[in-house]
Amino acid sequence: MLWTGPVGSGKKTYALALTRTLFCEKGEDCTGCQACHQVLHLTHSDLFWLEREQGKNEISVEAVRNLEKKLSNAPLSAPVKVAVIPEAGKMNRDAQNAFLKTLEEPPAKTLVILLAERTANFLPTVLSRCRPVRFGALSSGLVESLLVKTYAWEKPKARAATEFADGNMTLALQFANQDWMDFVAKVQVDFDRALTGGEDDWLQTASLYDQMEPDFLEEKTLTAGQRKAEVAKSALRIYAGIWNRRLLNQDSIPSNFGSLPPDQVLRSIQKHLDIIPSYLSPRMVLDHLFLELREGFKKGEIVPISFIESAVQI
Repeated sequence: MLWTGPVGSGKKTYALALTRTLFCEKGEDCTGCQACHQVLHLTHSDLFWLEREQGKNEISVEAVRNLEKKLSNAPLSAPVKVAVIPEAGKMNRDAQNAFLKTLEEPPAKTLVILLAERTANFLPTVLSRCRPVRFGALSSGLVESLLVKTYAWEKPKARAATEFADGNMTLALQFANQDWMDFVAKVQVDFDRALTGGEDDWLQTASLYDQMEPDFLEEKTLTAGQRKAEVAKSALRIYAGIWNRRLLNQDSIPSNFGSLPPDQVLRSIQKHLDIIPSYLSPRMVLDHLFLELREGFKKGEIVPISFIESAVQI
């Protein structure tokens, strides 16, 4: 199966819940058997959770072949084996090709679940062998309920986090992280100023975020390139949320932005978010976004600009 959807839409949580259902020793009334604990801690012998190696940008063919060897064996204690690849879109081309036979004819008693934000990074041959399931953003009511019942948040704080997160449970939980909230406030100020100021403003902003080392990344083991991509993606997700609230009239649009429709702004931000990471550097993506939006605000509509044209103008 291939489950796709935005960050925070519950794909990993549901993969673990499904695995617990298959592995549980007690059934519906289980309060936490050994198998369930092992699943939640990713230590169960029949659960194979394939992550990227630390410091690597992609999942290699060697990692996939190692997984295939493990799946060729019979289950040790559970009725089935379950393989989950949380960042399946990070499999390189060779890894995807190597995995085709397993996807088409999985070993007996084997369930394979690929998780990704979108399908664009997959080969057509992979997509044709998977059953697609689309995860949408969570409803505001569900996010608020989870924060109150599961995480014991007070209702006012849960409601504020829900409004901020726009259906993204991961972002809602970040509401308790002051370093993250400081970053959110900074993104809104910096990006709004970059889009309405002079050329120096947006060049300086793109350069700033390309070199930034925010506190919320301190504990993550990432390469320099991955850290740059993570900062850019985080900033664009935040700014997309800001413009989504402006689109829904939940936040006002500053008067100096002109008459550019907010849905066009939102589509442009999402387009650039989808590009990261790619063969383009995060700095180039931010430069291109600022240029496209600034021109759009001047003209009242966004006219797509190629990356070659933007490189010449920059």
